[in-house]
Amino acid sequence: MPLSVTELVTRLKHAVERDVGAQCVVGEIGSCKMAASGHLYFTLKDATAQLQCVLYAFRSRGMRTPLREGMQVELYGRPTVWEGRGSLQFLVERVQERGVGSLQQQFEALKQKLAAEGLFAEERKRPLPQFPQSVALVTSPAGAVIQDMRHRLEARAPWMQAYLFPVQVQGKGAELGLARALQMLGQPEQYGLPRVDYIVLARGGGSMEDLWCFNEECLARAIAACPIPVVSAVGHETDFTIADFVADLRAPTPTAAIELTTPDAAELAAWLDDTAAGIRRRLQQSLQMARLRLRAAEQGKLSRPLELLAPFHQRLDVLADGISTAMHHRLITANATLGQYAARISTRALHRHAEAARARLDAAKKLLCTTYAARLNTARAKLDTLAARLEAASPQAALQRGFALVQTADGAIARDAAALAAGDTLTISLARGSVDAAVTATHAAS
Repeated sequence: MPLSVTELVTRLKHAVERDVGAQCVVGEIGSCKMAASGHLYFTLKDATAQLQCVLYAFRSRGMRTPLREGMQVELYGRPTVWEGRGSLQFLVERVQERGVGSLQQQFEALKQKLAAEGLFAEERKRPLPQFPQSVALVTSPAGAVIQDMRHRLEARAPWMQAYLFPVQVQGKGAELGLARALQMLGQPEQYGLPRVDYIVLARGGGSMEDLWCFNEECLARAIAACPIPVVSAVGHETDFTIADFVADLRAPTPTAAIELTTPDAAELAAWLDDTAAGIRRRLQQSLQMARLRLRAAEQGKLSRPLELLAPFHQRLDVLADGISTAMHHRLITANATLGQYAARISTRALHRHAEAARARLDAAKKLLCTTYAARLNTARAKLDTLAARLEAASPQAALQRGFALVQTADGAIARDAAALAAGDTLTISLARGSVDAAVTATHAAS
């Protein structure tokens, strides 16, 4: 007779718990995720396999060392099958740290090696330009990282020219593409590329495995050899890679890389206004001082002071007129440039805010639809599971599996042979139909 999914998963669960039982498992912790409930879900892996594990919050309260990726541990617990997904799980009861995982060991070994060679030394790192005009963004062309960086550039430094160098930022061989990008950008004339003021290596967050291409030695040496300053903006603020230590500047996030390397247009405009006002004040003070000195000389005891000072006075007037004219032209040019920047910034800011609002609205709509669908599916699956359990526990299901329901003459269910006597009449219900019978003999339970 075929089994329902629930019956099969239940048998597997009982078989795993009965035949395997409590175990001690050794391995390296992979990806970790803390749920809102405080439960920790992670993978335990070795060279060829991995196991899904869960450490419930009430068991983790007494732990001295928090679990992290790359940690080698001994886990004490028991395996089971989670009926909701039919997947194998290891329920962790106790954790004992053994040491650093293989990836973490590789990371530390390479870090020590490159540090000993001086690749992390501050004195070899190149300064970034104060007012850059161009930047190369070495990252994936897909995803939110490039869009976030582009929007931040438009807001802070709309005059800058940004060039995207698309690369793979995850997986085997990604480090070779990243190193090749730095080599080509460092020799733009040879490869027909534009020259940029600095380079940003960017990628969003992920596990140690996801970010591993930024821990490869070939990329570290390519960063060190690149003649153009390199900014490492990999992962989240808590993520550190070898590229971060070799780069000329480490940014905690891709967006922060733009914040750290570009001047703010609004602040720059305010600075220009203050500078122009300061120059105007100093010029006025200098002219006033010169006039006072001339007046004092005219009132002196020289026989012909005006004739002696007239050429100097005339020259001072010419210089004053020239300075005033030049300053007037410079102020007109600066105001025009600032007006252009202000117009570009306000237009782009309005457009950017509208796009951001539309994106947030679309994201909220998608999230609402996704959440509604997920909750509906979860409720439907739970209802189906409960219905299957109810069906499996019903008397009719037991009759279908070959059991029978025995009732006495008064309709009570017969459970004990000792309560019956020879000659009593019985009604026996089967999966299909029923039969009447009489007791010929009884036998006590052994």
